[in-house]
Amino acid sequence: SAISDCPHYTPNWTSQGKLVIRNYNIKKGRLDLSTKYYTDEETFKDRIKRHAPEPGDLIITREAPMGEVCLIPESVECCLGQRMVLIKPDPKKVNNKYLLYTLLSEYVQNQIQKSNTSGSIVSNLCIPDLEQLNIPILSLPEQDRIADILSSLDTKISLNNRINAELEQMARTLYNYWFVQFDFPISAPQ
Repeated sequence: SAISDCPHYTPNWTSQGKLVIRNYNIKKGRLDLSTKYYTDEETFKDRIKRHAPEPGDLIITREAPMGEVCLIPESVECCLGQRMVLIKPDPKKVNNKYLLYTLLSEYVQNQIQKSNTSGSIVSNLCIPDLEQLNIPILSLPEQDRIADILSSLDTKISLNNRINAELEQMARTLYNYWFVQFDFPISAPQ
């Protein structure tokens, strides 16, 4: 329903306040808030005056890197940093998760990479090029099914990654106790 470019000025950075999404926060289709950036209330209001990012909207990076995309999750109030575009999907026409996965697809990513004709060292995705992307649109029920399947797979992958990280941490801890500190578990004599 809307495609909005971010304001073209650097936000007034603060140590706390309103959340600003930057290119660094968007990785492989996910919003990564392990590092957060903030601005003051006045700057925030100015940056959302055209369109306020809402849960379910998509953010795509215009450069550095170009074409990274994520979905704004529930309960995240934010504004966009520089070099980003807000996409507000029309729910009557497209499932927002389907659109996310389509934008992440090799088919669309190739279009995004080919759209860079700036001649600059830094790739740049222009709004007219973004609006001209060929997005395969299926019926809403088909989009819903595809989005549900891919979403379920993403959830399983995330869970497996967390389990693997915990197992790796446990293995490091055991290695440290047994082979660095020589603190072997010794069974008590019976």
